[in-house]
Amino acid sequence: MIQKVASSIANSSIVKNHIVKSATDPKFLARTLLITSVSKDVFAYALRVKNTLNNDEIPKEKKNFTAKMDAATCAATAVTQIGAGFIVSSEKFQSFFTDKLFKSLKDSPKELKNAKAAFNAVSTLVLASIGAKRILTPLFATKIASYNKEQKGEKSGNISLKA
Repeated sequence: MIQKVASSIANSSIVKNHIVKSATDPKFLARTLLITSVSKDVFAYALRVKNTLNNDEIPKEKKNFTAKMDAATCAATAVTQIGAGFIVSSEKFQSFFTDKLFKSLKDSPKELKNAKAAFNAVSTLVLASIGAKRILTPLFATKIASYNKEQKGEKSGNISLKA
């Protein structure tokens, strides 16, 4: 039954058209891979939030804060990865690097096209994952956490954390 459903989806005109476009448009392929990667991360964060909220071993006041931080980190991760990925996969960005990197393939149009397509996909995923997810997101999450602690400190009369 599952195989039949998966087969009908895989053979649908939408999926076939997507595959054809991915094979002919490197930017579309790179962005498809990016969205797939980001979707996986969003799903993982959603499970993390759900598990935090259902974990009775975490005190209630910490549970809500942790769940909110995970949700904020999820949003920041998704936005920064998609933003970085779309910038990196843009034609201007790709042309700037590929024209310099693949000078030796100038006389082989087919090989140059394949090299540019591969570079587009790999550079988009690497820069979005490493640059956005591992560098930018923690910076944003730290600011969000600091802001949230400052707000809590002011409301409860405690000394607030200054960022």
